[in-house]
Amino acid sequence: MGEGHRARMTARFLKGGFDNFEEHEVLEYMLFYALPRVNTNDIAHRLLKKFGSLAGVLEAGEADIALVKGMG
Repeated sequence: MGEGHRARMTARFLKGGFDNFEEHEVLEYMLFYALPRVNTNDIAHRLLKKFGSLAGVLEAGEADIALVKGMG
């Protein structure tokens, strides 16, 4: 991601919440706080691919999430 990506996403969130975010962007934004200085976009896509949806990721067990590259 380009320089300032996190700041731009934060500005978008502060302006309108998650209403105009795609599922991967919501997850990416949430991961910003758990994984500083890491490209969370790729991880968000991997999580969604494995668990099928944002709800699936949020309902997944810690052990299953840890198996996803970048989360372990």
